Amino acid sequence: MSMNFLSEARSAYAGMCAMFEDLHQYPEPSHGEVRTNAQVRRALSVPGIELLCPKDNITVAVIRGEKPGRTIGLRFDTDALQMQELTDLPYKSKIDGMMHGCGHDAHTTVGVYTALLLAAHRSELPGVYKIIFQPAEEGERGAKEVIATGVADGIDAFYALHVWSPYETGTLHASAGGVCAAPDMFKVTIHGRGGHGAVPDACIDPIAAGAAIVQSLQHIPSRFISPMQSVVVTIGSFHAGTRCNIIAQDAVLEGTLRCFDDAVHETLLSTFSRIIHDVAHAHGCTAEIEMNQVCGVTVNDARLAQLAREAAQALVPPEKIQMQEPSMLGDDFADYRAIGPCCYVQVGMNAPEKGCTAAHHHGLFKVDEAILPLATAWMADCAVRAAGDAQA
Repeated sequence: MSMNFLSEARSAYAGMCAMFEDLHQYPEPSHGEVRTNAQVRRALSVPGIELLCPKDNITVAVIRGEKPGRTIGLRFDTDALQMQELTDLPYKSKIDGMMHGCGHDAHTTVGVYTALLLAAHRSELPGVYKIIFQPAEEGERGAKEVIATGVADGIDAFYALHVWSPYETGTLHASAGGVCAAPDMFKVTIHGRGGHGAVPDACIDPIAAGAAIVQSLQHIPSRFISPMQSVVVTIGSFHAGTRCNIIAQDAVLEGTLRCFDDAVHETLLSTFSRIIHDVAHAHGCTAEIEMNQVCGVTVNDARLAQLAREAAQALVPPEKIQMQEPSMLGDDFADYRAIGPCCYVQVGMNAPEKGCTAAHHHGLFKVDEAILPLATAWMADCAVRAAGDAQA
């Protein structure tokens, strides 16, 4: 296409910053993104954009190109985090204990301006574009909530973007294959028989069983999964007992499992369950497992990743186009794979000279606003290329 999306996006930079800073000041938790969606709808109430609003916290902007093509979905998450902002920014959060500490305010801004860019060129565009403003990405099943409304039906391919603090600002990252892990959160309750610490033979000790389970679970990545696969088994919490001379009745373990492959994921879950129950039984205990399978593996379709890199070539020098490093973090963008192929790309925003170095989910996290036009142009170009591509 001949449109210079980057030039147009840069001309809207002041408006982008104003929207981003407004959203940053008024963060909303997962499932509560009502004001955010009101701002999105206000900005997109323009000719050429149809708004689908199945819920107060879900908005889908639809732009219909006037040439034949495919239907492309662009996902932008909107929720913030229950954490205290520690920056001294003039636009810092006005909501105590809430912060956009992951960049979703930037994503929402990019989504709005991507929709505006596409709408301005709809007479030249192939296909249909659905810009999805998704709630509750932070482990709260927002993608499933969107999919259940039906607004994502009929989409042929999906893109999502994340600003990424580990990468140098202004770099564009797209790679085929698994890029985000399948994150499972678990709680294991081990039931024993409590009693006096002086007579352990009259009791069944769930702490001893729990300790053995923690040790045994570490054999999953080392002995039950191929060393060519990446797997994480983390016990983050172990609670039991009330004082030194009492054998506890129960013990509770909480943690997370993560991996990059669907088949490995099945093996991981089945092996985890078997070890829990077998080791508990060997110690005379029983165990209950509560497993929250947050989402699947985020896998980038090879053709969509190639189109993303081609789009990047029109925007930045070759050295700014880089591969993605797979991350054990999860993103429920993976759930859209049930509808069509997906591609999850990242825009670097690490700028030490601007104080943009803190990790995601840290109170000092700060987005480099200079990347907003670049991210917007990249998303628009990716969408147009995918809509008109016969191979994707």
